[in-house]
Order: sequence, then C-alpha cells, then structure tokens
Amino acid sequence: MPTLRQDDFDCLFAPLALGGREAANRLVFAAHQTNFATHHRFEKRHAAYYGARAAGGAGLIVLEGSVVHPSDWPYEYAIFGYEAGVVAGYRLVADAVHRHGALALAHLTHSGMQGSSHYSQLPLWAPSPVPEVNSREMPKEMEEEDIVSVIDGFVQAAAYAMAGGLDGVEINAGQDSLIRQFLSPLTNQRSDGWGGSAENRLRFARAILEGVRGAVGPGIVGLRLVGDEYAPWAGIKPEDAVEIARLFTTAGLADFVSVTSGSIYSAHLTRPGLYAPPGFAAHLSAVIKAAVPVPVFAQGSIVDPGMAAGIIARGEADAVEMTRALIADPELPAKVREGNAAAVRPCVLSNQDNVVGLVQNPRLSCVNNPAAGYEATPEFAPLTRAPVHYRVLVVGGGPAGLEAARVAALRGHSVTLCEQDGGLGGAIRLAAMAPGRERLGLAVDWLEAQVRRLNVTIRTGTVVTLAEVQEEEPDAVIIAVGARAGTVPRVAFTDGMPVLAPRQVMAGKAAATPGKAVVLDVVGDHRGMGVAEWLADHGWTVEVVTRDMFVGQRLTASMELTPWNQRAAAKAIVFRPQVVVEKVDGRSVSGIDAFDRSPVVIGDVDLVVPVAHEVPDEDLYFTLKEAGLRVFRAGDCVAPRSLASAILEGYRAGREV
Repeated sequence: MPTLRQDDFDCLFAPLALGGREAANRLVFAAHQTNFATHHRFEKRHAAYYGARAAGGAGLIVLEGSVVHPSDWPYEYAIFGYEAGVVAGYRLVADAVHRHGALALAHLTHSGMQGSSHYSQLPLWAPSPVPEVNSREMPKEMEEEDIVSVIDGFVQAAAYAMAGGLDGVEINAGQDSLIRQFLSPLTNQRSDGWGGSAENRLRFARAILEGVRGAVGPGIVGLRLVGDEYAPWAGIKPEDAVEIARLFTTAGLADFVSVTSGSIYSAHLTRPGLYAPPGFAAHLSAVIKAAVPVPVFAQGSIVDPGMAAGIIARGEADAVEMTRALIADPELPAKVREGNAAAVRPCVLSNQDNVVGLVQNPRLSCVNNPAAGYEATPEFAPLTRAPVHYRVLVVGGGPAGLEAARVAALRGHSVTLCEQDGGLGGAIRLAAMAPGRERLGLAVDWLEAQVRRLNVTIRTGTVVTLAEVQEEEPDAVIIAVGARAGTVPRVAFTDGMPVLAPRQVMAGKAAATPGKAVVLDVVGDHRGMGVAEWLADHGWTVEVVTRDMFVGQRLTASMELTPWNQRAAAKAIVFRPQVVVEKVDGRSVSGIDAFDRSPVVIGDVDLVVPVAHEVPDEDLYFTLKEAGLRVFRAGDCVAPRSLASAILEGYRAGREV
C-alpha cells in the first residue's frame, strides 16, 4: 500500500449525518459478542470497554447484540433486550460513550435457527424446518403468532433502547439473524404470505423496520444486511442485497446500511482470520452504496487506517467498521488524526482471544492488547512512573521479553534487553513465515519499534549466563527465553530419517531438494498446518498424520478450519487422521489405525516433522532464582501457550518489576 500523506486521512474524520444525528467521524466500532454480561444486562465492564473506544475517537459505537424475544438465547451471557431491566445498563453505557462525543446504538437481533437451545431448553425458531449447519438441530417452523410475537419483540426492544438514552438502533439482518433467514431462499422455504416470492420474503423485515421506526422516533434506525451469502445456488447474492437495501432505504425505513458477508454455509467468511485479504468484502458495500440514498458502512477485516481512508476516498462506502483494529488499539482514531499512525498497535487478524463463542466460554480480549476487555481492572490502569527506578535486565527478545522491556521502560526503569539470536521477535518471526500468516510479524514489529523509541539498550547475539548476570548486577531480571521443542510421546525414532522440528523447517534447515515429507502432528493447531503448507509451497509432497479424528482440529477456534481444508486440497496435501504412529525408521513411518488397529505404513519418506507440545526453557530462571537474584519470568518459559499469554505475562512482569 502506498505511503499516505496526513491529509489523505482527512476523509475519515469528516462528520457523517445519520438520520437526525451526526457522528463525529467515519470510524465505526461494530456489534460483536463480548461475554461480559451479568444477569443478561450491560454492566460496568461494558461501559469501560465501550467508553475506551469512544475516548480513543471512534465516531459510532454499536453495542453487543440484544436479543429481542425469549425464544432466542444464543449464548450464556447474551443481553436480554426484551426485558425492561436492560434500560439501566443501556444508560450506563450510553453515558460512558456520550461523555466522549460518540454516538451509541443498540444492536437488536434474533438468531433464529443459528441460535442455541441449550440454555432455554426450547426449540429453535426459523422460517422453515432447515437443519442448523453446525449443530444439525432441526428448528421449529414459526407459526403466524410466533412471527407476530417476534416483530412485537423488536419494537419493544427498540423502545427500551431509546429509554436507555441511546441514539438509536441497528437491526440485524446479517449473517446470523432470523431476519436474514426470512430474506433468503436458502432458509425460507415457506409457501404462505411470509415466503415464496421476494415480496413475501421481505415482509418480515419490512414489518420489523416499520415498527421500529415508530418506536425510535427521531433516533437512528440502521440495517445490518448480508451482501453475499456465498451460496449462489439459493442464497442472497449481491444483486439481491442491492435490491433489498434499495427498497428499505428509499421507503425511509433505514438511515444507514452496514454490509456484511457470509452465512450458514460460509461461516468462515463472516469473520475470517489471517488467510483472507484485509478489505476482502469492500466490493459489497460499493455496489450497495451506488444504489441507496443513505450512508453505507464497509466491513471485512479492515484494520489498516490507510485502507479505510482509501475505501471512503474512492466512494466505496461512507464509513468503515474497524472493530478488530479498535479492540487492538482503542486510540487508533486519535493517533491517526494526530499524525501518529505508526504508533497504532496493529491488529494481526489471528482471531485469537476475540472469538468467544467457544466451549470454554471465554470473555473477549485481544492477542496483541491484553487490556482489551479488562479496562476497568486495576492492573490495566494507566502506567505511572515507579517510585524507585531500577536497572532491569530482560533476557529474551520475543513478544514476552519485548513487552516486559516496553512496560518497564515506561515505568522509568533503565532496561537492557538481551537476545541470543541476531534479531528480535523470537518464535513469532518463524510463525510469520508460514503461508498466509505474515501479519503475525506486525505484533513484534510494533513492540520492537516501541522499545527502540524508549531507548532500551538492545544486545542481540548474546547468550546470558549466571556469571554474566552477576557481573552486570541488575536490580531485577526478567526471563523470557521461550520454549524448546518437545517430543512425540510413545514414538520410536531410529537413525536414518532426517527429523526436523517446525522451527528448524521455517528457519530453512530442510534439504534444498524437496522430496516426501510427513508432518507428524499431535497438537492440531497452526504450527502443524503452517509447516505443512510451507513444505508444499517449497515443492515437497506432504502428508499430515495425526491420531485425532480430523486434521487441524484446533483451527475451529479461530474459524480457520474450512479455509485450511480448501488450501490443503489445492496444494495436494494428504490427510491421514486417526493414525497412531509407533515408529519412524529408515525411510518409513509406521503405526496402526486408531480404531481397527490395522497396520499403517508410509514409505519412501525423506523428512519427518514432529509437531509436539513444546516444553519451557526454564534452566536460567531457576539458576538465577537459586542464586538469590530478584527474578521474574514470562511467556513460554513459564508454560508454552499463545502469543496472547506471552504479551500479557510480559506486561505483568514489566509492571511488577
């Protein structure tokens, strides 16, 4: 992307009329699940979270979805927008947002067949008995009284939003909504007045928008609309979305249209991770903008301010949703407006920590910003200068060490960072070499730039020992040296077969002449999949062997399993799930089927890459501790986990020291 002048960003900060209100700029923090609710209400944690984005300069904030009817309880901590008690929570959040000059909208929704019956113990409701894709649950076909009740629920929920001091509402007809299910012939197979023809399929949405418009009065009514379901055999296609948007906006029923993408058969496109190009859905907003008389919002992995400015400057949208970017750095708008775009903490689009609809039921946070979602907690209060300034030695220049050095320097300590390799970034640099995962490197790029700006003394190519630490006499030491390769349990490796760890492959240690490689994966995450793709891209024939039920099982958490399978098929990567490997010997990998115990032998193998759980590199930490030094540790040398854990623990160590 070409370098932008400061005035190229001016279009982002032009006011935007939305109905009878005006947003201060074109940057939108869109609705997303947080799991922060208590008793299904907005509370202080929400106020701190949204208030931080308003303080950072976002012009419009759309709150987490509020369900409008008791038939919908899509996740445990859902907001019940149909209960009068929601009003007090709305007021709490509205005050926090309005204090900084931003607008705040409720996001009114009903999940329909895409919800969950686990919490309510009631059947899912849908236009037609079409099984839900993920759970395979068959929903109940809504009866006339059900339809009328949900319409009334939207209207009542809108009235509660206005009573709570919000500026209006956004109606969800996007990827995971009952309204979309009525609009789409993919899921609406009715033959009565609510289905069949396009006019009948629009009837449910029209009735909701008309009722909500009356309840909101002079406030804002927005429409979140899927621009392409990516199911061309039956779903909403771009030309259909254009017509739907045109009909509702020309009738005065919507003051803006926020354009999304994906649906039940293309969930990986609703919020893609690293492998989709940023801005991948901007073309959908462009075609709708050309057809409607109201502002149109673009979304779809837009995390770069320059890209956002370009979309608006080219007339592809009137505003841009930068939700994940604002999770990573709430101050993004202010920094860009002040000419300091380089200081923006980047979103790496990894979908770690901000996809919370998982079995673990986590609260939302951010892989690159540990304060996200925890703004009201004391440990993330603004950093202040320490009362006593120490000489601090940080050992390890990966994300944990860099964050520890950054925070300690901000606290006023004199910091020296030592790294045994020739450059900074640690294992993340190698992970970023995997195809499609280049953005991971932005996390450590930013951290490195910050520690250099803070005049941290950096020594690369330096192996730190107890003697050297004792000679240097620091007041405190932070160990962040990462992890070592682990072993695959119960597998016998004999001489004769080249065996390399994933980090060695990424570092270029594989043979120059490609052959046949077996990735022996016992973890199921991005490491095994990344090294398999890297080898395939470098000419190797690749087989991934795992005892799991399917290859890459942990990719479901980041919504990347489907695109991984698509890419692997295109690269002719062979999958061998449900295989218990017992021996790597000569040029063969042998084992048994996990279920029928029949033998499995893979021959003519030139390279085996065991992908095992790593183990902490903790020797130096315990050596220094036993010597009586004041020592801390952070990241994978505590227990090998994620980038998010490394940055969080680096922050804590830097603050505590």
